[in-house]
Amino acid sequence: MSTRPSRRWPLYAFVAWTVFVWAGRIRNGGSVLLAGTFLVLAAIALWRRRHWVTALAAWTVVVWAVRTPVILVHDHPVGFKVVHTVLAVVSIALAVTAAREATARRAPVSSGVA
Repeated sequence: MSTRPSRRWPLYAFVAWTVFVWAGRIRNGGSVLLAGTFLVLAAIALWRRRHWVTALAAWTVVVWAVRTPVILVHDHPVGFKVVHTVLAVVSIALAVTAAREATARRAPVSSGVA
């Protein structure tokens, strides 16, 4: 049994942020299909944490790694670029934190005996 304290806040913060960002995209008339993938993965990650948190985190990093440069080079207002860069940075930071915590929870705990 693990003596590591339960740290579910990274998962909950990541899922809440994901819902905030991508439900907002739907509300603003964005791609329902792309946003839907995030919302479905977020729901599954809450229900079946083990591998789905990692899948949601990976998808988050990939999508923002592709979208951010595209947003920055297109002719968008500076405010739009700043907002989306902040969304990307916070999303990726939360994704990495949640994935690390999920991975740490899956890893066997060393007894310290050689």
